[in-house]
Amino acid sequence: MLELYSSNFEELNTKDRITIDLVKDGEEFLKQFDIDCDFIIDTVSLTYRYLRIQGKIPHNLYKFFIAAYYIVTRHPFAFPVHESKKDFCERFNLDISSLEYSVEKISSSFGYIKILDDMNFPYFIDPERDLSLEIIKKIVKSKIDSALMKFLLYNKPVNSQVLTEQLVCDIVFEHKAFPEELFRQLYGIVANLVEEEFTEHNSYVKLQQKYFI
Repeated sequence: MLELYSSNFEELNTKDRITIDLVKDGEEFLKQFDIDCDFIIDTVSLTYRYLRIQGKIPHNLYKFFIAAYYIVTRHPFAFPVHESKKDFCERFNLDISSLEYSVEKISSSFGYIKILDDMNFPYFIDPERDLSLEIIKKIVKSKIDSALMKFLLYNKPVNSQVLTEQLVCDIVFEHKAFPEELFRQLYGIVANLVEEEFTEHNSYVKLQQKYFI
């Protein structure tokens, strides 16, 4: 039987204990504001992950909790999120420049995908943990594999732009894996994934020319 014990029953080094205490403080800090409590766990988790990869504790850690909350509440499926940075920062008594700095530090550390809606409001996607993105990647890979195999066997031309357009429609309307309102923004994400998958295209061309022509 697997049992989980609190940190009181574990041997933790000083850095880990300090990190855990700071995360707990951050949770209490967030609760004093008028925020959506459904996002607290994700916010604390993101901040904890950020602290774990840093060599030192940021001077003003609380602004990173606020920045993490800003990021996790702006997933594409939260569309529309049209609260301005000014209004957001006023809730937390934080300078806009501090928010922008902290958001950039966290998002760049994990390679977050950032997209802007048609009103220029930002949304963030975790490239390693986002379930919707994983579904999208699998759909893209399956479609590309099929298209390249048809090219190999039947010499059927493969057009990456046409494939991208088809994939975006499938992802939004058939699989419901991305908000319809961000259709245009999804195109850019899918186009990049298609480009990555097409790195194998040259090997298919060589095989086709060698054995089928």
